[in-house]
Parts: sequence; C-alpha cells; structure tokens
Amino acid sequence: MNLTRVKTDKAMAAQDQQTTENARGRILEETWKLLEQSPDLTVRIADIAAAAGVSRQAVYLHFGGRSNLLLEAVRYRDATGGLTKAFVQAARHDPLPGALAGFVEAWFDYIPRIQPVVHLLSAAAQIDPDARAAWEDRMANLRNLILALTRRLAAAGHLRSVWTAESAADWIWHHTHADAWRHLVTECGWAPPDVVRRLAASLERDLLS
Repeated sequence: MNLTRVKTDKAMAAQDQQTTENARGRILEETWKLLEQSPDLTVRIADIAAAAGVSRQAVYLHFGGRSNLLLEAVRYRDATGGLTKAFVQAARHDPLPGALAGFVEAWFDYIPRIQPVVHLLSAAAQIDPDARAAWEDRMANLRNLILALTRRLAAAGHLRSVWTAESAADWIWHHTHADAWRHLVTECGWAPPDVVRRLAASLERDLLS
C-alpha cells in the first residue's frame, strides 16, 4: 500500500468536505439575510445563489429545493444565534427554580434577533406548506427544550401537584410564544425587561410549588 497516496487522498477528501461545508454555510447565511429583507418570504433560488457566490445547481445539490432550504435556514439561524446553547445553560441553572426565569430571559432576548422572519413565517404557515414545515419544526424544537426543563423541575419536586411536566411545558410554550412578545413589546410598547420580569413571575406563581 502506498502510504503517501493514502495520506494525499485523505487530505484531499478533508479539503473537499471543508469546501462543501463552507459553501453550505454561505448559502444558509445568505438565505437568512434575504429572508430578513423579504416582505413575504418569496426569495428566489437564483438570488440566493448569486449572494452566496454559487450556482443555482449548487443550491439544489445541497438542499434539494425551497422547502428544505427554508427549514435548514431557520435551523441554521437558531444554531449560529446561540439559541440552543442559551436554553441549555438556562435549564442547568442552579438553584433549579431559577431556571424558569432564565429560560424566559434567554428566549425573549433571542426573539428580537429573529422577529421579522418569525412574524412572516408564522403568517405564511397558514397558506404555504414550506413555511408551515419550517414553523412547525422550530416550534416543536422549542417545546422539546421547554419539556426538558419541566421534566427536571418535576423530578426535583418543584412543580405544583396539578401540573405534569407535559402540561407545564404546554403552558410555558403558550405564554412565551413569539406572538406574545410582539403583542406586548411591538404593539403595546412594553419594555422588554418588564415583559421578562412579569412573565417569569407569572409562570413561577402558576407552576412552582
């Protein structure tokens, strides 16, 4: 066996993989930027390809089509925006009861960074199957993160007896919906810190023993 040839092949494969990942990242980054600028989420594949410096065929090769591209762009924004990391840190808050307020603070700090697209995605989900798939995927992810927190609260005996981990997760998910933030902050003019403080206190009164 030619060890030099093997090493060269592995190096080339690693380089190709890195090039692929870089192209994929550029496509997702530019897709999100264009979604933020769009009044209705109707972003063309050709515009995304041009912004990312790749061909239209490359976009289809990486993502298959608009539906998967939209879904991956929203997932990418959550990952690069630190959403999951912030939630994990909040869920591990010690003492544990403070984790609920930590979650509310982390989520409501993140919403303003995605609000334009979230608002459009929520509205478009009513009529656009691609938008609906992306919206439902992210909402399911959010509820799963909340459920991990409520299960920990339940296991430690911090939930009131009238709540299960599942019903408590539903209650938190409902009250921390992105539309709640928009209604209070954008439409009613509440200061974001006041929303966090009052909502966290309300959820703690409802849920914690």
